Amino acid sequence: MATTGSRFRTKFVLVAGVGLVIGLTLAALASLKGIRVLGGDASEEIRKGLERASREYLTNHIEDTAQRVEFLRGRARAELGVLAAVTQTLIDRQADLAPLTAAAAAAGPLRDALVYDPRGDWSQTEAGEPSAVAVWGYLHAPADPKQPGLRDIKPEVRAAVEQTALLDLLLPALLQYGAEKQAMYFIGPEGAEYLRIAPYADAAGHADQLYPGHNKSPFWSFYFPGIVDGWRRWLPDPARMRDPAAQVTGTAPYTDAGGSGAIMTMFQPLWDASRARFAGAVGVDVTLGQLIRYVQDLELAGSGFAFLAQENGNVFAVNADGQEILGLQQASGSSGAGVDIFQQFLHQSRDPAIQALALPSGDTVDYRDPVAIGGKDYVVVLKRLDPFNVWSGSTDIVPERWTLGFVVPAAEIYASLHKAQDTIAASSRGILVSQIVITLVALAVVMFGILLVSRRMTGALVDLAAGAGKIAQKDYDVRVDVRSDDEFGALGRAFNQMAAEIRAYTHDLERLVEQRTAELQRASREIMALNERLKQENLRLGAELDVARRLQLMVLPQERELAELEGLDVAGYMRPADEVGGDYYDVLRAGDGVKIGIGDVTGHGLESGVLMLMIQTAVRTLQAAEERDAERFLNIVNKVLYQNIQRVGLDRTATLVLLDYAQGVLRLTGQHEEAVVVRRGGSIERIDTVDLGMPVGLEVDIAAFIARTELRLSPGDVVVLYTDGITEAEDIHGELYGIDRLCEVVRRVHERPAAEIKQAIVDDVMRFIGAQKVFDDITTVVIKRR
Repeated sequence: MATTGSRFRTKFVLVAGVGLVIGLTLAALASLKGIRVLGGDASEEIRKGLERASREYLTNHIEDTAQRVEFLRGRARAELGVLAAVTQTLIDRQADLAPLTAAAAAAGPLRDALVYDPRGDWSQTEAGEPSAVAVWGYLHAPADPKQPGLRDIKPEVRAAVEQTALLDLLLPALLQYGAEKQAMYFIGPEGAEYLRIAPYADAAGHADQLYPGHNKSPFWSFYFPGIVDGWRRWLPDPARMRDPAAQVTGTAPYTDAGGSGAIMTMFQPLWDASRARFAGAVGVDVTLGQLIRYVQDLELAGSGFAFLAQENGNVFAVNADGQEILGLQQASGSSGAGVDIFQQFLHQSRDPAIQALALPSGDTVDYRDPVAIGGKDYVVVLKRLDPFNVWSGSTDIVPERWTLGFVVPAAEIYASLHKAQDTIAASSRGILVSQIVITLVALAVVMFGILLVSRRMTGALVDLAAGAGKIAQKDYDVRVDVRSDDEFGALGRAFNQMAAEIRAYTHDLERLVEQRTAELQRASREIMALNERLKQENLRLGAELDVARRLQLMVLPQERELAELEGLDVAGYMRPADEVGGDYYDVLRAGDGVKIGIGDVTGHGLESGVLMLMIQTAVRTLQAAEERDAERFLNIVNKVLYQNIQRVGLDRTATLVLLDYAQGVLRLTGQHEEAVVVRRGGSIERIDTVDLGMPVGLEVDIAAFIARTELRLSPGDVVVLYTDGITEAEDIHGELYGIDRLCEVVRRVHERPAAEIKQAIVDDVMRFIGAQKVFDDITTVVIKRR
C-alpha cells in the first residue's frame, strides 16, 4: 500500500507541477495578449475620440469661418444696396425732386463742369470734384463745322447727368466707411451710359490706355456684353423685382489692372418708376484683400490651411504652403474686354487626388478623411457659401456658390494617438518582464506546497480507492475511516453516505420503479383528458367566431339595396384580416337622399368586430329615428359607443365619417382617412377629414370637435372611401401601398361602373401585397354619380 501511495504521490506532484507550469505560462501569455488587446482598444477609442473631436471642431470652425467670409462679402453688398436705394428714389420721384436736383446740379460743390477732350473724343469733369463724371464720345451731338474741335453733350444726356448730381454727397461717404472698396459708381441706361465714379479718377484717360476702342462702342455692350439683357429677363418675375437685394450681380474675382490686387465688381440694376425699363445701375469695385488675407492667415493645427474657390474650382484665396500642397498651377485669362482674371483650378492641379476632388453640392459640411495628397493623408473639410448672382460673360446670369475648404494633415490630428501607442508598447514590454519573474517565483512556492500537501492526501486517497474496489465487488457494507475534518474528511463522509444510499437503492429499486410507473400513468391520463377538453374548447370558439363573422357580413349592404339607390352607383368591399374584422361601412337610404358611413375600429379580431356591430346598430337606429342633424347624429353615435366601451372595459376607439348625399351635394362629417374624388375629366381632389371630428368612443361628448364640409358632384364624378388597411398594406419588402397608388388606379378606371372601379382597387392592392401576410382589414366604398 505504501508503494501504491508513493506512485500516486509522484504522479500527483508531476502532474500538478506540469499543469502549474502550463497554467502560469498560459496566464502570462493571456495577460500579454490582454495588454495588447487593451492597448489596441485604447488606441482605437483614442482614435475615435480624436476623430469625433476633430470632426466637431473642424465642422464648427468652418461654419464660423464661413459666416465671417459671408460677413466680409456681405458688407459691400449692403453698402451697394444703400446707394441703389437712394439712386432708385431719385429715379422714381424724378418729377417731385426736380427742383432739388436742379438746384444741386447748379450748386458750386455739386456742379459738374464737363470739359471736352478732342484727342479722346470724350467729356469729363476736372480733378478736385467729389466724383468724376465721364461722358463717352458717342453720347455727344455732331460736331459744329465752324468749331470741329468742340462737341457738346446731347441734351438728354446732360439732363441725366444733372439728375444724379446729388450722388456726389453720397458716393464719397459710402466709399470711406465700411468694407474695403476701390470705387463706387453709377452708370446710366442704354443711350445715356455716362459714368459717375468716386473717388475722382481720370476714368476716361485710363480707359483709353487699357481698353482701346471703348469710346466707339456702347459702354454696357463693350465692358459687360449681355448683362443688361440678363437683367431684363427678370422683369416677368415679380418676386425678384420686389427684392432689390436679389438683383445684385457680381463678376468673378479678377486682378485689378490698376494694381489694387484681387477685386470683384458688383452691380445692382435700377429701373424706371413703372419697373418696365432699365434705368442704369450702381456698382462697387470691392477689394478682396481683407477677405483673402483672412483665409490665408487661418491657422489649422500645425500646418493646415484654408482656401476659397469659385464654383468652377478656381482657387483665388490660399497661402503659399497650401498652393504648393494642392499643386495649383497659375495661369491667366482674359474676360474679352481687357480684364485679367487669375486662374488656378483644382482640376488642373499637379496632384491626381486634387484633380479628382469634387466640390460639395449640398449645404451641409462635407468632411472627408482621409484624402491622400502627395503621398500623405489629409483631412479635407468643405463648406459651400450662400449663392449670389454672377455675370457669366453673356446674357446668362447664374447663381454662383463659393466653397470654403480646410486641409489639415491627418498626422497632426492623430499625433497624440501615436504617442499613446508608443507609451502602451513600452508598458507592455515592462509588464512582460514582470510577468516572467512573478511566474518563476509562483512556480517555486506552489511546488513546495504541493509536496507538503501530497503526503497528507495520499493516505485518505488510498483508503477511498480500497473502498471503491469493494463496492465494485458488490460489497455495499464498506466504510472508510475518517481521520480529519478537512476536505479529505468530508470526502470520506460523502463516500460512506454514497455507499449507504447505493445499498438502500439496490434493495428498494423494484418498489421505486412500480411507484414511478403508476405516477406516469396517472399523469398520462390527465394529459389526455386535458387535450380532449382543449379540442372541444377550440371547436366551440371556432364556431362562435364563424357565427360572428357571418353576422358581420350579413349586416353589410346587399347588392339589391345598392342597385335601388337613385342617382348613385355604389359598390363596397370588406376583407377582414382575422375571422372577424374591425372595419365598418354601410349605405342607407334616407328619404330623398342616401347616408353612407365608413369607419375603422382600432385593432382587429372579435372585440373590434363587436364594436363595429355596435356602430352599425347605432347608425341604423338613428337613421330609422329620422335624425337629420349630421353633427348631432355623429355625437349620439359617439356617446352610445363610448358608454358601451366603458361598460365592457375595452381599450378601443374608431375613426368614423358619415356622408349625406342629396341632389348632387355630398356632405361629410367626422374624422377618417382622406376621401379621394376623381372628376369626370380625370382631375383628382383629396378631401382631408382631420378637422371634421375626432375618433369616436374616446370622449363622451365630441360635439365641439364636429364639423362638416360639402362637395358637389357632377354626373360621372367618383368618390372613393377606404380604410388604412389599403394605404398601409405592405409588400414583401415592407413598402407601403400608399395614397398615391390608390389615386392613380382610380384615375385610370374612373370612367367604368362603381363595381369595376372597386374590383380594380382590390385587384391592385392584392397584387401589390403578393405573398405578404394581410395585416389589417381591407375596406373600400366607391360612389359614382350617375
